[in-house]
Amino acid sequence: MDLEAYSWACGSSIRALQAQQEKPETQREPTPTLQDHRLLSLWYSAVHVAAESGDVEDLEVELGPAAELPRAQAPIPEAEEEEEGEEGEAKEAGEGEHALVPVAAPQPPEPVQAEPAKTAEPVPPKEDGFLAVLSAWSDDAPASRLLEEARLVPSKGTKAVRGAPGPLRTRDRAPNKEYLEKLRSRFQSRAASPPAEACKRWTRQDFELYFGSDGAFRPRLEPPPHTEEELAKEMQLTSRASPLLAELRMQLAADGVTSAPAEYRAFCRHLLEQCEPCALPVAEVTQVPRVKRITEQLKSPICVEKQRGWKMRSWGLAFWSYECGEAACNCFREYPPSPGTSSERPVRARLDELSKYISTLQDMDPQCKEDNYLAYPRHIVSWCPFGSVPKARRLFEQDLNARRKLWSPPGLKDHSAKWFDLACLAVGLQFVPELGLQDTLQFGPPGAITRLYVEDSSAHVWHAQIQGRRMFAMFAPQESEKLGGHRAEPAPGSEARCWTSLVELFGGRLESHAHMVVLEPGETLVVPAGWWQCSLALEPFTTLSRRFWNRSNRLGICDEISRRSDAREMGPSQKTRLDSQLPLLREQLQEDDLSSGED
Repeated sequence: MDLEAYSWACGSSIRALQAQQEKPETQREPTPTLQDHRLLSLWYSAVHVAAESGDVEDLEVELGPAAELPRAQAPIPEAEEEEEGEEGEAKEAGEGEHALVPVAAPQPPEPVQAEPAKTAEPVPPKEDGFLAVLSAWSDDAPASRLLEEARLVPSKGTKAVRGAPGPLRTRDRAPNKEYLEKLRSRFQSRAASPPAEACKRWTRQDFELYFGSDGAFRPRLEPPPHTEEELAKEMQLTSRASPLLAELRMQLAADGVTSAPAEYRAFCRHLLEQCEPCALPVAEVTQVPRVKRITEQLKSPICVEKQRGWKMRSWGLAFWSYECGEAACNCFREYPPSPGTSSERPVRARLDELSKYISTLQDMDPQCKEDNYLAYPRHIVSWCPFGSVPKARRLFEQDLNARRKLWSPPGLKDHSAKWFDLACLAVGLQFVPELGLQDTLQFGPPGAITRLYVEDSSAHVWHAQIQGRRMFAMFAPQESEKLGGHRAEPAPGSEARCWTSLVELFGGRLESHAHMVVLEPGETLVVPAGWWQCSLALEPFTTLSRRFWNRSNRLGICDEISRRSDAREMGPSQKTRLDSQLPLLREQLQEDDLSSGED
């Protein structure tokens, strides 16, 4: 129901009646009198509901002389009094001054005698009771539909079930095309038109969130549970549908987690306020430029467009679940995890369990509500299969034999393989497994967040988006002080980073300059060494990330080899060899860089 249209229709009817009564009796047209209390009651209710939604500023001006009529002159019909009994008496006692007067079943209108001298008007379609009265003066609004929808608006005395969503305002349930186009223009959205059933049950905020996220966040198809019993049943059913989800819930309980991570809480509140997940609360935002080929030295983030014949286009979650379904991966509720906390200990899960987990979250909590986090926690899955899993290793070796040109974006300078081979030979590490650990696959549901961090060992990194859309925000190294960066020492072999930030990207306005891009499937984002980065998943995603080195950050290879040696728990003799070889390795890398004309 369109409350503005309905209030206008009722109000114009009342004002027309008043104007007729103010004329001399000889000039009056044959119209019903102002004593149609049901019309007044209906108008009174519609105006008050419209005022609560912000569509009417001054109730007294809108109601005029009829402000007191519904309360004083519109009695409850006897038939409804008998049916409601004690419940009706309780409503009369508790609703107060602004109570909505119940509307009786339609009654036939009182006969109106026409003047014999006037020609009879065409007979309109027959309507009962105040439907006929309303239709007589509401040419711009279909009175029958408006009235039927008005009956669905609950009164103030109605008690909502705990946990149930509030009543839908009519404007939210039946938006017109003009309103939807305004939303599309406001958010510059590329989202398709909402489904047909959306106009019946979506709220205004649902439409704003849908267009603000380019169609990524929409309401769940099934109504949410209204009682604790229904909630418990839903939890049981989803645990059966996704054993991984049940395990993640148990792990949250074992770790004593009672709320969502700070980054996720900030994002949920930002989503409610702005309805636009990519509207970053920072001083300045620069869109990352898109290019077809990297032609310059890396100084700032670059997005490389999708290439024809891209090798990884079919490597989504379904591919890896089919090829390596029994392989184990790590699930983190915070990524990168915080050193020394329970978030640093991942939950191990089979790869073929991820699709059920992600689809369950997308179906049951598609709008990422903060209160639902403990029931539907957002975890990021990190998996490094290219040095150990046979299928993944074969694919990795194909790229290695092609001088790492099959996966990397065109024009990228990457000397990691040559220098890793030299370093592993010097300190006694295996070349292919160690180099394969620099490539990581990530999976996750919509709303999964990586917090601000800097890659270790002065590494560059590129992120190839295989499936879904993912927003990345990056900050230059000069922004470290504003971002509150701090250093910690992760445990050997941990996926935690040395440099992280305690600042939540969506927690409040940052006086910083952000570089932002929404990565589409097939695109690759290249981030230079030393840059801060974080991400937000807009859809279920699969991303392949590779850390690499070239002339500009070559000495970081030594730091990475030292870090990997600590994770291998070397013996005393191997440790002594490493300590003696690292200085020589640095010199060799420096000389190789100076004698090479490559970048």
